[in-house]
Amino acid sequence: MKKVYFFLIFIFLATSPSFSKNKEINLPSGCNIQIQSNNFQEIDKLKIKKIEVDTHDYRRWTVNSIRIITNPFRFTPEKYRQRFNASVKVTYENNKNCIYNARVRHSGDAKDHIALLGNSIIQSLDVHLTEGNIRGITRFKLFKPDTRGILEDVILQTEILRSLDYLAPRSIKVDTRINLTTSTMLFQEKASKELLEFNLRREGPILEGDQKFFFKLVESIPSNQLSNYDVGTPKLRSKSIKTMLAKQTNAGIINKSKIHEQMSYNSLTNLNLIYLYYSNRFQDKKNNFQFFDYDLDNQLLGFFNKKNIEKLNIYNLLMQSTNSQHALSSSNRKFYWNPILNFYEPINYDSNPDIDRNAPTTTTSELRMPISENFFDAFEQLEERLLNLDINELKINISRAGVEEGNDYVETKINKILLNLEKIKNNYLGITDEKFIKHNYFKPLKGIMSRFNKTLTEIDPNVYLIKHSPDGKTLQRCEIYMMNCTDYNFSKVNLPFLLEGELVIEDKIYQYVGRNFDSNNLIINKNYKVMDLNFTKIFFESGIMIKSDLDKKIINIYQENPEARLYFIGGKLEDLTLNFFGNNLQQNLNIKSLKNYPINLSGLTGCLSLISLEIKNVTLNANNSSCEDAINLIDVKGDLASVNIENSISDGLDVDFSFIDIKNIKIKNSLNDCVDFSSGNYSLGNLNLSFCGDKGLSVGEKSTLNLNKISVQNTDIGIASKDSSITKIKDANIENTKTCVAAYNKKQEFYGGIIEANFINCKNFIKRENIDKHSLIIEKNSKI
Repeated sequence: MKKVYFFLIFIFLATSPSFSKNKEINLPSGCNIQIQSNNFQEIDKLKIKKIEVDTHDYRRWTVNSIRIITNPFRFTPEKYRQRFNASVKVTYENNKNCIYNARVRHSGDAKDHIALLGNSIIQSLDVHLTEGNIRGITRFKLFKPDTRGILEDVILQTEILRSLDYLAPRSIKVDTRINLTTSTMLFQEKASKELLEFNLRREGPILEGDQKFFFKLVESIPSNQLSNYDVGTPKLRSKSIKTMLAKQTNAGIINKSKIHEQMSYNSLTNLNLIYLYYSNRFQDKKNNFQFFDYDLDNQLLGFFNKKNIEKLNIYNLLMQSTNSQHALSSSNRKFYWNPILNFYEPINYDSNPDIDRNAPTTTTSELRMPISENFFDAFEQLEERLLNLDINELKINISRAGVEEGNDYVETKINKILLNLEKIKNNYLGITDEKFIKHNYFKPLKGIMSRFNKTLTEIDPNVYLIKHSPDGKTLQRCEIYMMNCTDYNFSKVNLPFLLEGELVIEDKIYQYVGRNFDSNNLIINKNYKVMDLNFTKIFFESGIMIKSDLDKKIINIYQENPEARLYFIGGKLEDLTLNFFGNNLQQNLNIKSLKNYPINLSGLTGCLSLISLEIKNVTLNANNSSCEDAINLIDVKGDLASVNIENSISDGLDVDFSFIDIKNIKIKNSLNDCVDFSSGNYSLGNLNLSFCGDKGLSVGEKSTLNLNKISVQNTDIGIASKDSSITKIKDANIENTKTCVAAYNKKQEFYGGIIEANFINCKNFIKRENIDKHSLIIEKNSKI
């Protein structure tokens, strides 16, 4: 075998026209796309014709790739996944293109992610752009075309998932050139803040199975012609997976605040418990499943909430009916901890769909366990949702993602998914052993850590387990079986690495386990009381008092504790006035002396929040806010009669992911922004903003805002439009500011900002306008 490897290297070196020359390059970065409103709105809809990647040190990159191919093992060692500097060129239709600097590495655990292709090498890449973005994406994979199932099915599946309000990465079939190799590949964004925000979710913990012990028993299996079954990898993995816990892939957020830290600890602790529960169930006295045929329990992932479990069940069935069982393997699961709805929301990943097959290739069982008591309801619900999909919209979206098929392509695929779903339903209906089903319902388990400890001792005993002290005040470092535990202080640098499963100190792995080790003790945020108003629900914390007079269409909200918050979620508000009265302490203390409570464990930044609502003719009033936002609107559609806010310790009004018309806004005394609009479409009548600590009007994150008249006094910045946002103004009067109007780029996943104004009257300022090279301000049809 070694002779074959050396022969391959010799042939490659001898036939490669460029290997003898070290291809040191550094292309100039930038785009040839003109800054204007139409381009900002259309660039993320343009088809991508080609993506080209050139590593700057071609020789070193090629040597590393050859070492991956010729290493004698079935899986790629970590030492070959180092990052290299590269240039990435993306060419859109109409010959628009951008060139960015990037850091790239080989991607993929198994050897199917790399191969010789003629005189060159084809391989999957992990790409981090160090500047700029592609369709709002800065971190993505370029997958070798045979590693993710049928590419067209991947793209259709992710579009269907987003249509059904599931988290799925943007996926594009794209022609590529990586150094000398041309190929069609799958471009797919990584699970990150960008994915969450594109799918209208607030930033929160992103979690997945931690595979660092998973490959321990198979990493030395030789690469040969035998199948994984022949060399015994399923059996070995079914053992090693009993050591699998979870990790948080965006653990850097724990350093943002104590609440972010607590949210991260809680979400990771709970998911660790769910993984431990799984490892004790798929092989027990009555079960003998392969690890990839048994699922994480949706009752636990949904925290025993019927609506959450229903959403998880529908997701599982969609994966099965697209022959994507690979995505359900516990080793491939990714989740977003949804702090508002309190459950683990699945992020689609590594599903390998093959819709047209009659049976999947990634499972050995026709029946996946466990199922919940209401599992069969999900069949009817999924069927109804598939039948009600907007076919035309799907066709447009998959075309933009590089899939050009016949007119009936989408309908044919959906019909096949429905046939697959019916077959799966019949398989489950054919179960005659009721005891088998009931055995797999959730049941409390004792000694949930015992199997983990025993297996870890056999696989890698050189590990420290990290848990919280009994009083919860410190972290403790323990040996396996939780022996010899002592308090241990982690630096702010090391804590994220700990939660990301990557902390190694003096050659010893540190594994975060959590706060408790009992599946009955999932940490649930139970601080909220619920008031059902028929047309919506109000969730409120202790320290909030509500007095409603629905006959007069008024709801008064009194904050008795400066940390207390409430939110309206779902349904509709019409012809109502909501009055929020902040904590009375503010009458006796300077507002600056109050403690700022930026976020709570539900991920809420507003003292008063309206979430996923339809609104009509609603008035919002707030005074003396102690939160990051006095009023926060998230995913709201409709119109507001007026918004009046005074004395806010941070922002006044913050609106995200919404489509709203507001007639009148009056905000005074906000220590940060008076009003902030993000990621939506907004139409405003008259704004009166004064004494804003930072910006009067802030428009960001790909928003479009049309404004009739604005008056701003005593702010740092009068009006700011940033990050792919377009702000159109008829009449602006700005007085006593450092900067009257500003347009700029702040976040890498966006472009610049645009302001188009008929009239800007600016008085008593230091700087009239601030414009960066990515942005544009137009007044009276003339570029400033």
